Amino acid sequence: MIRCRVFAVMGWAAVASSADPRVGNYAQGDDSLELMRAHQTLFREAVGRVEPYLVKIETLGGAQPRLGATDDTADREEDDGSPPLPPSPFRETLGSGFLVADGPTTGIVYESDGWILTSSFNFVRDPAHITAHFADGRSYVAELVARDKVRKLAMLKIDATGLETPEWVPWGDIRVGQSTVALGRGFGGDSPSVTVGIVSALDRMMHNAIQTDAKLSPANYGGPVVDLRGRILGIGVPMAQRPGELAGVEFYDAGIGFALPYERVTEIASELKRGVSFHRGWLGVSINTRKRNECRLRAVADPSPVRAMGIMADDVIIWANGRDVRRFDGLVQAIYMVPAGEAVRLIVRRRELEFGYEVVLAKSTELGPLVENEVPYDPDNPFAIPKRGRWR
Repeated sequence: MIRCRVFAVMGWAAVASSADPRVGNYAQGDDSLELMRAHQTLFREAVGRVEPYLVKIETLGGAQPRLGATDDTADREEDDGSPPLPPSPFRETLGSGFLVADGPTTGIVYESDGWILTSSFNFVRDPAHITAHFADGRSYVAELVARDKVRKLAMLKIDATGLETPEWVPWGDIRVGQSTVALGRGFGGDSPSVTVGIVSALDRMMHNAIQTDAKLSPANYGGPVVDLRGRILGIGVPMAQRPGELAGVEFYDAGIGFALPYERVTEIASELKRGVSFHRGWLGVSINTRKRNECRLRAVADPSPVRAMGIMADDVIIWANGRDVRRFDGLVQAIYMVPAGEAVRLIVRRRELEFGYEVVLAKSTELGPLVENEVPYDPDNPFAIPKRGRWR
């Protein structure tokens, strides 16, 4: 992957503690100098605990994906020789024009019998060959088992047993302001890269991630963000408030980084181990952009999850997954982290009535064409309750 400017920061000022008034003023004397040295020792010890399960991942081959689409839903041709279907508006886009280059990246041992966890960012090129390298010199050919294109995780498998596994910090023990150390093997060499910072916020990205100002970049995506005891706080991944497997990569080295904690990782990893990949979830609608202060549906795909529930063109989505929706961007922010196969809750207004739905999102390949110019409701019974899915 691409090599970026990440500097090994071992200075103590980045983890200054308000508990000791001497911190940040090491010119006072020997006590402050000793405190600085103590912090540096903590960093080195944390790195030492991480190194046995920190993996350098190298990939070979694969093409730079196009920004426009990463699936086969566009420009398909019918088998009977009829004209090609129009391009589908429902595609798994990358979410960024960032160019992903060759080079080493980072992962961790997830389970001792050869399961390696990393970021899906490292595999958008669909490489032909993957190897995993350990600090003690061992190397293995790795298989990409599955990847989550929404939460940005990927699972690899190598033929190994008895691997050292990390200790994770329980969610309830993570605190805003505590020190963080982010590690990566993306530069090659014998030693990992190290950046330090603090936990900036919790429950970010729809309650999926913690935020840290320790610098995260393509060099350490898929690597651990740990505490000063070497315990994993989360797996560093690129994220942003929009869909796309590369969305958020533009924040690299900006002091805004995200990491998935253990409780979230285990839910996803159990499916990845079974070979289940996660894809962007779709409702299957288009929005009337002329209505600037509401999220009114212009057309609904047939088939699609919303059509199956009885939602129709000209209905207005006013609430989604716990947040009010006033425009299309509000709908995107409410569902961008929900993959296909999982449900979202919607409240839809039809004229003066409101109805609640639980809609299971679809993959892009499961959606039909948009149907426009349809009658949005039965003119003989305009206030009819939709046929399915009412929960409100």
